[in-house]
Amino acid sequence: MRAVYAVTGGVSKFAKARPDKTFQALVREAYDYALKDIGLEPRKANELIDGTVGSYFSDHFQRQLMSAIMVQDYLGLVPKPGHRVEGGGATGGLCF
Repeated sequence: MRAVYAVTGGVSKFAKARPDKTFQALVREAYDYALKDIGLEPRKANELIDGTVGSYFSDHFQRQLMSAIMVQDYLGLVPKPGHRVEGGGATGGLCF
């Protein structure tokens, strides 16, 4: 059987501040957009996703060093492997 990959992305509503949602809920919003983009239901995505890569900068904004792990749990993607990629201002690009 050959490997098949789906690449997608989602962005939460962009605003100066979002006091209506937690960090995890904002990531969930982007995650839902990404799944919708490729026509995948969340339950099926959970079956197909083998692991996650968290890439973020400035832990002090959330006062949390484990944001990626918290989000992985929030999305129901536990106990799948997770990796964190960080490189200062280049963090987003390094994730790829």
